[in-house]
Amino acid sequence: MKLDRLEIDSGFAVAPRAPAVLLLEDHPEIQALVAAMLRIRGAACDVAGSLKEARLLMEKRRYDILFIDVNLPDGSGLSITGARASEGPVTIVMTGRDDIETAVTAIRAGAVDYITKPFTVGDFLSRFDKAREEWEAREKVQSYARAMHTLARIKSEELTQSSRRLEEICDITVASLGAALNLKDHETADHCARVSQNSVRLGALLSLPELELRDLRWGACLHDVGKIGIPEAILLKTGGLTPEERTIMEKHPLMGLTMLQNIEFLSHATDVVLSHHERFDGQGYPHGLRGTEIPVNARIFTILDTMDAMTSRRPYRRPLTLDSALEEIEGLAGKQFDPHIVDIFLSAPASTWLIQE
Repeated sequence: MKLDRLEIDSGFAVAPRAPAVLLLEDHPEIQALVAAMLRIRGAACDVAGSLKEARLLMEKRRYDILFIDVNLPDGSGLSITGARASEGPVTIVMTGRDDIETAVTAIRAGAVDYITKPFTVGDFLSRFDKAREEWEAREKVQSYARAMHTLARIKSEELTQSSRRLEEICDITVASLGAALNLKDHETADHCARVSQNSVRLGALLSLPELELRDLRWGACLHDVGKIGIPEAILLKTGGLTPEERTIMEKHPLMGLTMLQNIEFLSHATDVVLSHHERFDGQGYPHGLRGTEIPVNARIFTILDTMDAMTSRRPYRRPLTLDSALEEIEGLAGKQFDPHIVDIFLSAPASTWLIQE
């Protein structure tokens, strides 16, 4: 199989489709209203009036979005989502105004939203649009994950045929995955290469073993791969993000982990992908890790990532000089960065580091 067939065979190119929607609601008038509103958005839905009907439908078809009523004649609609709604279809709970606590419980279990009855057309369509955006993001992440599995398999087959070294093949694969991200976020093209090389140089100063340096190199190159799943309206926004948009943006480390964790040769290179926005003082995300709870490769990478951001041109500001950037990083030791690693970093000659020309 040739690499130029990747777009066809791997799932990078995904034909758009409307999401498959299931409405679990026992009131006929609400069933008719929801079906009519979904037609406004070009979507159709299957309707179930009971848990039994819903389960029969779900045995025959995989649904992408669920609208579920809480109180049904044969039980709670939440029971069809399982213990963790976040692992199944995108779920929106429909509930009466006197049952908000149940809706909040559903949100904590993984439902993306809830809507109180009675609702307006505008309110319902807004909730549906939000659910469809979440579904599209999940689909994109899964599509790229499938593509990366295929790319890794292709490279492994080529290795067998040509007897090329495995690490060389893996390097090419990582570069290809990075190129996929470059298509979405054009600022990452040279940035990923610089921070990858700089991270390895700092790791070597810290006497990391060779295999750890290899994983650091790969993780640094792919640190923002999860942004493939972030809507472009948010990713490329020039102004400040709203709180809701920031919440979506902050999902990219977890999306990146989802994409890479099942690829065997990258299974030890995910520390940087998952933890590159953690802070030494515990104020980072996604898990609020503190101090040495943060993997060492992520603690190394975040210093070089910050240096590169400070010394690179942006449409909205001029770059800092390297000396100014180093001074700012020194001031953030113990807050954003590991102070021991900062000391090693600052002790190296300035010529050690690659910066944007």
